[in-house]
Amino acid sequence: MKRKMISKIMAAALIGTMCAGMAVPVMAADDEKVTLSVINYHVGTDYAAEYYSYLFEAFQQTEEGKNVEFSFEEIPTTDAFNQKIKLLISSGDLPDIVFNGGNNIIELAAKSGKVADLTPYLDADPEWKSLFDDTSLEFNTVDGKIYGIPVSKEVSYIYYNKDLFEQAGIEAPEVAYATWDEFFEACDKLKEAGITPIGMDSADSGWLTNLWMSALIGTNGEAGNEWMNTMYPTDYNTPEVIAAAENIQKMFQNYTTPDAVGGKYDPMATHFFNGEVAMFPNGPWMIPDFSETEKAPEGFYDKVGIMLLPGNGMEMVPTPGDMVGATDPEKIEAAVAFLKFETTPENQIKALEMTGLQPVSDNLEIPETLSESDPLMAQALEIQGKAGVTYGQNQAYWYQNTIDTFSTELPELAYGNITAEEFCTKLSEAAAKNLE
Repeated sequence: MKRKMISKIMAAALIGTMCAGMAVPVMAADDEKVTLSVINYHVGTDYAAEYYSYLFEAFQQTEEGKNVEFSFEEIPTTDAFNQKIKLLISSGDLPDIVFNGGNNIIELAAKSGKVADLTPYLDADPEWKSLFDDTSLEFNTVDGKIYGIPVSKEVSYIYYNKDLFEQAGIEAPEVAYATWDEFFEACDKLKEAGITPIGMDSADSGWLTNLWMSALIGTNGEAGNEWMNTMYPTDYNTPEVIAAAENIQKMFQNYTTPDAVGGKYDPMATHFFNGEVAMFPNGPWMIPDFSETEKAPEGFYDKVGIMLLPGNGMEMVPTPGDMVGATDPEKIEAAVAFLKFETTPENQIKALEMTGLQPVSDNLEIPETLSESDPLMAQALEIQGKAGVTYGQNQAYWYQNTIDTFSTELPELAYGNITAEEFCTKLSEAAAKNLE
């Protein structure tokens, strides 16, 4: 709990130091309040709940936010949040600030006409726009207009339980297993020692299995890497994708927990926290959970190691950005001011320290104290620079209906009711519907 207390102290200090940091027009008269509606899924035990609590409070202490009040609706999971936002996109009014939970929300929102074009605000503030690389802005662009402000970049690794590896007599690689064959050999050794090798899932888009699948494709030669870095692919019947599906089937049948088929993320994460699986793919935002005693046992943080995916691979994709659903001009200005505040270099570093979210801006100065306060996060930042292959991931690059098909057909693949080729054909058929 020591690190959590340090974060709270630092957050309080930052609130005081950042009040004069933004320079945009005041949206309303000094005595006139602007209320912004927000649907917030960073609540409860969410990895970023404490950070966003800080962010809202700190913004209200700036010149630009002193007259802003927030009206919150709390939805405690990303999946429920995405469902709510999709419903409002199709038949309702979006909140003034629209957090992005992924799953192609940007395109749906932009085409609905219910979110603001943020291009003029970025063009009017070159210093703000310079915080984002072209790829991150392009990822949030629909028909030439920028609708989302990215707040981080997404990377993922394999977390492993050092104690379980030791019990199985396995020495973890310094960076990554050189090949998938070596990885599966380690899985066999863990299994022989009575240890479940890996965490997987299939429900709610199958986040964990999506990460395994993306890595299997993205590290499979030039063709696989090119395919896994392609937005909205339509042909899944390629040798690389079929081979990945075959391995996913093998992993479900041999190396994961019985409840992985049909399972959601949270119970699978609990397996890892409880030392019931040895390896777990995820991003750096999971690191704070390792020392959160409501989720993991005391001392679990010190049992966790990090490696890249086999083949020295790492997912690296831009993230869908936060949007503005307000229609009133004053509310739009206030919401944009909040997004500017959210993405200041100082707050990007604060987000890294408190949540593990990787800064969206390149070349930010990372505090030297991070290696002492959070050595696992420092290790994660170091190992990122050693990736030999980077690739996208399904939930960022696939059509939404293809993501849904992936999730619903995974149990059929896992149980052997369909072959890898048939699984890939179903994905191709789903993707093709977007071209009709």
